[in-house]
This record gives sequence, structure tokens and C-alpha cells, in this order.
Amino acid sequence: MRLINTSTLEFREFFDSEIPEYAILSHRWGSDEASYQDFEKGIQHTRMGFAKIGGCCSLALKYKFEWTWVDTCCIDKRSSAELSEAINSMYNWYRDAEVCYVYLADVLWEDGTPELHQASMDRFRRSNWFTRGWTLQELLAPDHVSFLDRRWRSIGTKRSMIDEISKITRIDAHYLCPSIKTGPFEVEICTKQSDCRAHYYSYEASIATKMSWASKRQTSRTEDIAYCLLGLFDVNMPLLYGEGSKAFRRLQYEIIKQSSDDSIFAWEPDSMRLFATFAPHPSRFAYSRYVHQTGPTTSDRRPYSMTNQGLNFPITWRGWDPEAKILKVRLDCGTCSPQGFQNFALHLKYLSRGGIWYREKPTESSLFLDQSSPDYYEISPELMKGLWYCPLEPDSKFSQGRTVDADIAKDIDNLDNSMSLTGYAPKLPLSVRIESEVMIGQPNLFWHLPLKYGPLPV
Repeated sequence: MRLINTSTLEFREFFDSEIPEYAILSHRWGSDEASYQDFEKGIQHTRMGFAKIGGCCSLALKYKFEWTWVDTCCIDKRSSAELSEAINSMYNWYRDAEVCYVYLADVLWEDGTPELHQASMDRFRRSNWFTRGWTLQELLAPDHVSFLDRRWRSIGTKRSMIDEISKITRIDAHYLCPSIKTGPFEVEICTKQSDCRAHYYSYEASIATKMSWASKRQTSRTEDIAYCLLGLFDVNMPLLYGEGSKAFRRLQYEIIKQSSDDSIFAWEPDSMRLFATFAPHPSRFAYSRYVHQTGPTTSDRRPYSMTNQGLNFPITWRGWDPEAKILKVRLDCGTCSPQGFQNFALHLKYLSRGGIWYREKPTESSLFLDQSSPDYYEISPELMKGLWYCPLEPDSKFSQGRTVDADIAKDIDNLDNSMSLTGYAPKLPLSVRIESEVMIGQPNLFWHLPLKYGPLPV
């Protein structure tokens, strides 16, 4: 970790246990920042962004911090290896800082009268800092966050302004400051409201909830909307600038390697009738703030994971709609409604032989799985043992060897994922196989996958 001395403005590298106490800066990047290379050339004073570095160092020195970290100059961005290490470590660096100074260049804070205070608070709410992807981890990771206006005057702290910040960011206070008890967290009575906590298992937010925090945020580079969330989900992956929107899908692949939280599938699709398995962007989780798990993240069910044939997703409960030819697969997550807690369900539409299914956008009334329906089944764990790997054969009246319905074909061009359902017993599907990527321009490559038989791998 490269830190800058607050007195001499000289750099020094530290490793692991050698890292001293330090302050850290969070800010919105400008068009003329002072880089590490500028410091090497001795031209850092010519950059407009140098004033921020000087202001941060002066403030840190005032509070007896010898070292500070500023992202514009403490990373040598000419080295892709150093940049990758820094981005993968950044959440921890902000978490371990003694204090995080949030510099708001677009806020002028004036106090003294109620009118001035209100005007200042309005400017604070409108600050672009709250709209950027990278600043999410810079708000959540540190315990001590101090907000400063463009003249480096104190506005307040994360703790002192927690209610206002919660309204701005749509992040509940107990996630912003876990050490602050905002009331009894676990209750026994369901309030039948979206923010009901009767079914929560811990302070840990679900994947969908965390994604919702980033749903309104933006980044300059397409890939950064994924990279800025690495620390939030405690995952690491190499940076591949140029991969575009694939970065966010790759992030989700990394998340499911270590989590069985089904809420990663609880996102809102667009107007398409058929859509992908993984969300294309965090914005699809905008309405997932209060989606939570219905059980611990680890269970006795088979784990799901990415394979070279797609995502293997075990089914614990399912329902069949014979009229719409929709298979509803229950997710171990949901939310509260006037009817109480309800689990979300994946809606799968069968399109061709070979076990290919797609997610279909459900209507609002069918979003949840009706557990009282006679077509709602529990899959016995005994059926999981010694079964054979064979394709699920849907209703013969529905399949008839057709490739795809004419009214569905026009939606295919917009798809980037498909789903393949594979059953371990002919009439009782136990696993959903989700194609991670498909070639939409050549549908025959995935509409008719070769059938495979044989015993389940150990």
C-alpha cells in the first residue's frame, strides 16, 4: 500500500502488518487530477486536483495523522497489476482507515439560520458524490466518515447524519453503521409490510439488497459498475477493461461461487417477455431493497455452481401451471406483502426439445409461488440419492417437436442467456441448468442441445 506523508508529501510503500494508522480521502474525480506520474515528474502543482491532495494532507496532519491515502496519486495506474491489486484491496483499505474524509466539491455549507441550514442541506442531498459507483464502498466500509464542503469545512459525520444519509442512499441505518442499534432487529410478529424484519436472519443484507444500493449509481467506465462492488460482496477477480457489460455478469458468477443466496435472481426485468438469468446491470435490482433470504445462506440442498454447460441450480420446491405451460421454481428468498411473507419464484417457459427453458417475465399476480396450490410440490431429499441424469420430458401436447413459438421468436434477438432444465427423475425435475451465455444469432446451437445420459457425478 502506497501512502503519502502529510508533512512532506512524499510517498512510501508499506506491506501488511507494517501499514501505519492513516486517513483516507473519498471524493469525486475531476478532469485535471494530480497523478503518481505527475509527482514523479514534479509537475503535480500544475494540476487543479493537487489542491485536494494538499487539503486532505493538511486536515489529516491537524489530527495527528502522519500518513494518508488518496486514490488519484497513490496508485501507479501505468501498471495494470498494481491497479488490479488496488481495486481488489480498496474496500479493505477504506475499512481499515482511521477516518475517511469525504470532500464534496459541489457543496457549500452555510449555517447560522434555519434558512441557510436548509439550503445547505438541500445542496448536500443533491451532491453528485451520492450518485457514483465507487463512493458506495467508501461510505459503507469505514467506521468513521467525516463530510466536508468545498472549503474543507465540516458538515457532519456518517453517524451524526445517519438518518439523512439513509434517505438519500436508500440504505437502512443498521447497514450504514452496524454498531448503532436502531431498534430491535429480530421480531416475531410479521408486520406484512415490505420492510418487515420478522423474517430476517442476521444483520447481513441479502445480495439483492446490496445490489439495490448500487442500482441508481453510475460509473464512467462500463466495467467499473462491477469492479466497484467487489469489496461489498467480498470477492476478487481480475480486471479486464474492454469486456464491457460482461464484467457485471462475471461478478455474479464469482458471487455464487461462495454464496447460496437465491436473491441474486430476484431482479426486475424490462419489458421483454423472455429475459436472461443473471441481471445485466445493478439497476435491475432497484426494487429489491427489502428482498431477504428465508433461511441461512448454507443448507443441506445441493449447491449451485457454474459449469462449462451453465449454472446448475437445484430445485427444492416447484409448481406447474398447466394452462400457461410455466414451471415455477421457488427461490429461498422473498419479501413481505399484505398477505404476509411470500417466496419469489423463477418462471420457466419451455421452448424446444432438449430440455431448454427460458425465464419468462411473470405478471404481478404470479410473481410469488402459491404454496397452497395442488400443483405445488416438495421434493423429497430421498429422491436426490442414486438417481440418473436424464432429460425432463414436458407435456407432449406442448412440445410436439416445435423449435419455438412464433410470438416468442421475436424476443430472442434480445436474449443473452437461456435456461436448460434437467431432471434427475423423468417426472420430477430436481435441477435447473442455466446457460450462462448463448449465441443469439445462431439459435440452432442452443435450441437443440444433445441429450446426455449417465449416472450423476459424485
